[in-house]
Amino acid sequence: MTEPATGFYDALSPFYHDNMGWDWDSVMRDEGTLLSDFLDQQMSNGGLYAILDCACGIGTQAIGLALHGHRVHGTDLSPVSVDCARSQAERLGVDMTFEIADFRHLGETVSGRFDVVMACDNSIAHCLEDDDLVAAVASMKSRLLSEGLLVLSVRDYDALVEDRPQFNNEHVQNRQDGRRVVFQVWDWEKDGSGYLMHQFLLRETDAGYETNHFQTKLRALRRDQLTVALESAEYRDIGWHPPHETGYYQPIVTARP
Repeated sequence: MTEPATGFYDALSPFYHDNMGWDWDSVMRDEGTLLSDFLDQQMSNGGLYAILDCACGIGTQAIGLALHGHRVHGTDLSPVSVDCARSQAERLGVDMTFEIADFRHLGETVSGRFDVVMACDNSIAHCLEDDDLVAAVASMKSRLLSEGLLVLSVRDYDALVEDRPQFNNEHVQNRQDGRRVVFQVWDWEKDGSGYLMHQFLLRETDAGYETNHFQTKLRALRRDQLTVALESAEYRDIGWHPPHETGYYQPIVTARP
């Protein structure tokens, strides 16, 4: 998992803030509000939490949560993503910390324990093999307090595998400095177990359109597969929360250590 995923995000992250076809600042704030409200519903003590976002990327969820007053530590295996997240946090005046870490090996790099450990935006689907998946959720568990909460979001692969769509996640944003057009093309494995994702970013210029292409392999991680991995790591109270209940754009699975 590590090398292809690291290369993908190292290459993509510098483009993410200004070229993804949406207003990143607004999305970041909206997701922070939704996730903060969700944590209040799931945690019994209320208030503010110590949160480890172990797949923070450029900070979309981590910074959004920090803006709500949570104590957030963001980690990612992509050094470029971490640098971008740190820059965005500084731009917004957010007090939080960052570190480079592989979420399969958090016990070796991240100190302390947290009320919440999270990995959103389908990052867990980079675990292509069962061993990687179990290692990841066990590693996340090692950083949780005894009454803590694991929060993962993943695409709804149970539905996607049925149709195996090839054209996805299209966005168009009209801006004063030129239109942004974003889409993905998915090349599915014959058995539907995963796909090669091609991320295209088109930026309108005076000379036409500038195109950037990035690719990575992802696992079509079904609910039962992720649930089995969580059970193997001896989590309890495993629960699935669909978007129509949470308002978040992906299904969320929670579990307790």
